[in-house]
Amino acid sequence: MAKKTKPQQITAAVPALETRPVERSFFDRPWLPELLLILSVMAVYIMSVPNGFVFFDDDKAILYNHALQNPSFGKFFSGQNLGMYAPLTWIAYWVGNLLSGKEAWGYHALGMALHALNSVLAFILLRRLTGRSWVAFFAALLFAVHPMQVEAVSWAAALSTVLFSTFYLLSVIGYLNWLKQPPSPALKDGGSPDPFWLVVSLMTFLAACLSKSAAVTLPLVLGAVFFYKNKNLSRKFWLSIIPYGAFAIRFGLYTFSTRAQEGHDIEASSAAFSAVDRFWMVCQTLLFYPFKLLIPIGYSVSYPFVKMDGAWQWSYYAAPAVLLALAYLVWKKWRNRPDLLLGMALYLLPLTVMLPFRTVGSFELRSDRYVYISCIGLFFIAGLLLEKQKDLVRNLAMLLLAAGFGFLAFRQTSVWKEGVALFQNCVAKTPESSLCQCNLAYNQLINFDFEGAAFHYTEALKYDPSTIEAYNGRGQAYFQLRQIPQALDDFDKAIQAGIVTPKLFLNRGKCLVMLNRPEEAIPDLTKSIDLEPKSAETYYFRAVAYDKTGDPENAIQDYGSAIQLNPNYVEALVNRGILLFDAKRSDEAAADYTAALNVASANVQPMILVNRANAWLQAGKFDKALDDASSAIKLNPQYGRAYHTRGAIYLKLGDMGKAQTDLMRSQELQPK
Repeated sequence: MAKKTKPQQITAAVPALETRPVERSFFDRPWLPELLLILSVMAVYIMSVPNGFVFFDDDKAILYNHALQNPSFGKFFSGQNLGMYAPLTWIAYWVGNLLSGKEAWGYHALGMALHALNSVLAFILLRRLTGRSWVAFFAALLFAVHPMQVEAVSWAAALSTVLFSTFYLLSVIGYLNWLKQPPSPALKDGGSPDPFWLVVSLMTFLAACLSKSAAVTLPLVLGAVFFYKNKNLSRKFWLSIIPYGAFAIRFGLYTFSTRAQEGHDIEASSAAFSAVDRFWMVCQTLLFYPFKLLIPIGYSVSYPFVKMDGAWQWSYYAAPAVLLALAYLVWKKWRNRPDLLLGMALYLLPLTVMLPFRTVGSFELRSDRYVYISCIGLFFIAGLLLEKQKDLVRNLAMLLLAAGFGFLAFRQTSVWKEGVALFQNCVAKTPESSLCQCNLAYNQLINFDFEGAAFHYTEALKYDPSTIEAYNGRGQAYFQLRQIPQALDDFDKAIQAGIVTPKLFLNRGKCLVMLNRPEEAIPDLTKSIDLEPKSAETYYFRAVAYDKTGDPENAIQDYGSAIQLNPNYVEALVNRGILLFDAKRSDEAAADYTAALNVASANVQPMILVNRANAWLQAGKFDKALDDASSAIKLNPQYGRAYHTRGAIYLKLGDMGKAQTDLMRSQELQPK
């Protein structure tokens, strides 16, 4: 009987399992792409953090914002600034203030940090949405370093743009997370995903709207995301989008209301361009932004719409034909390319409320910051077109583009160093922009370059005579240059054009006083006081006008009001002292001179001492009078009036020799 044998174990037929981990692309590695994006942003913007404020909304939105001077959440959520309801932006300004106080670096550091975060969020969103890691990184990197982003990041007041974009991107990511969840296992057919991420998305959308009303476009972007993932807009989408739509409509309408409350006549401003004009403007703008992104030169804070001799430039009339041609090409070539269509949607949809359909109370109908978040779509399309190239080619192209754009952005940050530099660049790029001319003039005015301010206010009026604020500004420049008749003429034009501010009426009143027309000055100064009853300067000038018209009692009363508002108002104390002296109220006059001496600068103290000496002399207090006159001479041995007063005191004291010596010395020092 044959012996049984065990079957032979065969091992060679089964291949060994591969234990080496699958190598992942750099763009799929955790945190490395994100870290590179953050470092790229810092490389471009770190040197711009010490930049200052620019007096182009930074003053009104931040420096003169009363809610920031005495901050509270009640003020943040109940107030408006520049006609905008943006409490979360105010909180961001408050954080900037906590970091750097009255200096600007805290705001710039916060803007840089938010931009770095937005770059990371753009990468995460595109990678999760499309699964294309390289394209997502390419788009996010160009978003991070492109020079067109500098306005939104380097302008303190534009924190609203980078802040709302943070919440905007978070909301889209939250919505995408909700879409990607499987239906709840507790539910049968037709079940819905867990609502957690939908609630997160809705809350971050609300935060975006509370940062800037431009966030109202997000429901449109969510529609594009839903369609991209599902190839339709099903009932699920329409039900989910209802609360987003409600928020968007509410905030959109409220913005029109708040802008009107701020004094911006939206209908009147919009009427500056006809419906046909708006058509050309919108078409040209849709092409303008991609051109500026592709050809990164000539960036400015303003790109005005200017008609020459009643006609637009050729590019406006060509724009509709170009758009139609592009639309035809997209339909023929891209209609079966959902990724490319998604990129177009990500460009166009966030931009819709930024197109110049209407003028919501602003000179800026187009601006670099308006395309801050929309440019992600165009960069995504560019990445898709490069994606099919060999790794070496596409990576080299990405590095060269990032380096070139980053260098230009680094240079562009210096333009935002301060207001004069910003608007000098603006005037150099777009001299026909009255906004640029006017704001350059304003920044020169507050930097005491009055001749430059007068010149650029004149240029602003040359390009746009309806820039009536330029009359007010140029009037102030002329006033500082002591060209009082020209200043008065400009203040007249500003008031006739309908500007009603206490400062304007004060300035015209001051001109009339200086031109010795006090009777005409008093109504203007009274109007200014009615508008702003706590202006010590206005009471002072009305007192001067009353004095010139021979009404010392009203003058004394107004000087008193000025002193009550500003107890250290030297000129008011001295002038009231003179009137009290003339009214033989010597002790009261001496008291005013004493108060003035406590705060006066050294160069005017001799004059005040002589005035007080005369008051003591009038009151018969000769010893005090002599001490004051001698003190004045000690401070200024060449002050002839002091010798004259002391000579008069010596006469009263009966010391004829000293009186004669002082009176002769007074004559020697009197101007010939």
